[in-house]
Amino acid sequence: MKYILLLMCCIVIAAENTVAEEDSIMYFDMGAWVASNPGDTVLHYDALKMTAALQGIVNRDTPHLLIRFLEGEGASGPINTDDYWLEIIRNRWQDMGVVKKENSMKEMLKKFNSFVNGWVVWDPAVPATANVAATICGVENLLPIRAGSPLFDYLKEQGVDIAVKKSLVGLFDGSESGSAKCDAYLWAKREYLDTGKCHPALMAFYIDGYTQQPEKEGFHYDDLPNTKVANHDYYIANRAFFMDLLIWSDETPVDDPEQPLGTDYNTLVKLLEAQYKRSEGKAFTCIGGFVSWNLKYTNYGFAGGSHEPVATEWQYISLFGAHNAILDADALGLACLPNTSAYRHYPLRKQYTQHKRPVPQPLENKTYVLIYMGDYDSAAWLSRSMPRVWDDPARGEIPIAWAFNPNLSDRVPYVFDHIYETASPNDWFIGGDSGAGYLNPNLLIGDRLGSGLPDALDLWVEHNRRYYEKFDYDITGFVINGFSGDMPLRIQEAYSCFSPKGVGMQLGFEKARVNDTPFIRHNSDISPRTENMKEGADQMASFCKADKPQFLVFRWILQTPTTLKNMMTLLDDQYPEQNWEFCDPYTFFDLYRKHLENIEPAEKP
Repeated sequence: MKYILLLMCCIVIAAENTVAEEDSIMYFDMGAWVASNPGDTVLHYDALKMTAALQGIVNRDTPHLLIRFLEGEGASGPINTDDYWLEIIRNRWQDMGVVKKENSMKEMLKKFNSFVNGWVVWDPAVPATANVAATICGVENLLPIRAGSPLFDYLKEQGVDIAVKKSLVGLFDGSESGSAKCDAYLWAKREYLDTGKCHPALMAFYIDGYTQQPEKEGFHYDDLPNTKVANHDYYIANRAFFMDLLIWSDETPVDDPEQPLGTDYNTLVKLLEAQYKRSEGKAFTCIGGFVSWNLKYTNYGFAGGSHEPVATEWQYISLFGAHNAILDADALGLACLPNTSAYRHYPLRKQYTQHKRPVPQPLENKTYVLIYMGDYDSAAWLSRSMPRVWDDPARGEIPIAWAFNPNLSDRVPYVFDHIYETASPNDWFIGGDSGAGYLNPNLLIGDRLGSGLPDALDLWVEHNRRYYEKFDYDITGFVINGFSGDMPLRIQEAYSCFSPKGVGMQLGFEKARVNDTPFIRHNSDISPRTENMKEGADQMASFCKADKPQFLVFRWILQTPTTLKNMMTLLDDQYPEQNWEFCDPYTFFDLYRKHLENIEPAEKP
């Protein structure tokens, strides 16, 4: 009998192992694959683009495929960011499933062959077709490949069949708009956006197949993470429309200099108008990505434009906001974010609660300081920064206002669950640029850059309330209006509805207190450098005045708690007469509100 029982146990274990193998989540080592195929950056790019598309397709309903690709920085030194998050997520997500490592691209494609309907070939003579192909991948479950790509030969050697179902080669010659580039997007608009095949509230603004070294002949992709193709999986999973067009109507783009002036801009407007119709004006569209300012559309280096990078950013934000769109701003440097097509399924709680608000403090003759710890208006920047800033050994010792835009929880829910589970009593969460999404709120009303769209202020309040209530937010740390000027009273009243405890501003406003919500303008951006902290301290102290109390707000970007702790010590040592008080955001805005009550009806500060 005992031998029979032993045999039955072995059969059960074997069956369980078979099921686990079939249902397991594959963890493909993309980094190792790149290292084992050195030299050909076009091969690397095309393979990563194909793999990200495969992820988007197979992870659409449940996680099946992860990649190990991204090297990053932790609190104690270099780490693999993908390993870092996988360990945290597996510990918290018990139903995630078994994860098995894989090094073979052939085995990866073989395992998921049934998910894919074939391949789409894009045309390197029209690099915009790389983005059009990404749109097609999401809608039709096809894998992308460049015409003439070395990936063809590699996969053929591996015994992988490439069944081409659609080719974009030679389809676009500029006969419609005067630009082959824009013809490609206008065709995709008709085929996929106008027909309702794409997501009604999500778009992807990522650089197309353009080279990373425009000064050289041919295509070169030496900085694979900053191609941003690893980010495509999330947008392909959600059937988003991909695009990459110049915002300025007074110049031609470096990647298409022969087009009629304004063609890129006019095409972009048509895409945004079509997306607005797709959503029926009932939701904000989240646009993932960022202008590739180092390569296109600005006056930086070889980018070939005439406008400054920041001005170009603001111009995009203005046009997006005027069409009810917010930006999830995956900008250069920390732009790369793999695996979100799988991790978007991470189960968030229905509601998260911050710590009990601090006890109100009496107003004294001090220099009260709020450090806005940003910029976290990008899911990529947020996820990539956590190993370094959140695991910093000084976190928890001093009060910090972490400006984590709550709408990023759609794409990186695992980050929000992790920070709420591990937050210290000194960690506070506030909205960033410009709440639950980066836009210029002034462009939600009025002429709206001539877009002809109705006001969207009430929709903005509803949009923010949903995220602020879920994550227990009631402060917005930095509202950007770019070129749009001071905030009118009507928009201040809207912000007081979902951000009643305080609002920090890039520019000015009509009244310092609206419905008992205090508004304050930031003093300056400060970028403390470890090698010269005194320079930052001197800059901060230069804003101090003799009259107290005084309230100062400084915006820091990607800084650590240790840097802030050291700066506080340095300021106390170098400028003790200023009587510094570094506050948590609730104490700061509460004291500032009391100060406003004391000086009213005097002129606003």
